Amino acid sequence: MRIALFALEQALNIPFRIDPEARAGLAALAGRSVRVVLTSPAQSFELAFTPERIQVRPPTGNPDVTVRGSALQLAALMRARPEQTQKVVASGLTMEGDIDTAWAMKRLFENAPVDWQEAFASTVGDVPAQLVIRGLRRVGASVRYAARRLGANAVAFLQDEERALPRPWEMDEFLAAVDTLRDDVERLGQRVRRLKAR
Repeated sequence: MRIALFALEQALNIPFRIDPEARAGLAALAGRSVRVVLTSPAQSFELAFTPERIQVRPPTGNPDVTVRGSALQLAALMRARPEQTQKVVASGLTMEGDIDTAWAMKRLFENAPVDWQEAFASTVGDVPAQLVIRGLRRVGASVRYAARRLGANAVAFLQDEERALPRPWEMDEFLAAVDTLRDDVERLGQRVRRLKAR
């Protein structure tokens, strides 16, 4: 377990050793700790933040916040865009304590990208880490595909069934008719001005 925690610590600190801007982000979390309780695979550890690095250690004392969920859920949270985080939390991930600390940790990792596959591999092993990351990529691809299909199906329904939206060629015809009408009104206005001038 100690070797796995040491390896995780090394992986998490890579961006902070390389990038001074990323290291500056640690100052906001200095003195705080986050307990991570993985339900699958069963592991728990704490992330203790200092101004220079993140320490990974066995659970001790009272952390500022406890994050509980599977490795997949935790990885999804760390990779999620801001508008996606509520879905991740709704998937069964729980947070107890100072939630602001958890969000500050998420922002820190967003601004200092971590090789999550390497970080998970040090905790759960290479093969499970690859499976988690591959699974996340597949889920992401499936969600993007489903969103595109849903959008296309919604547009088709509104155009073909409900007739609430015009088809592209109908819109082109309408815009051409508007252009023609505008030109006709302009010509009519010029004729009226010429007649008034007589």
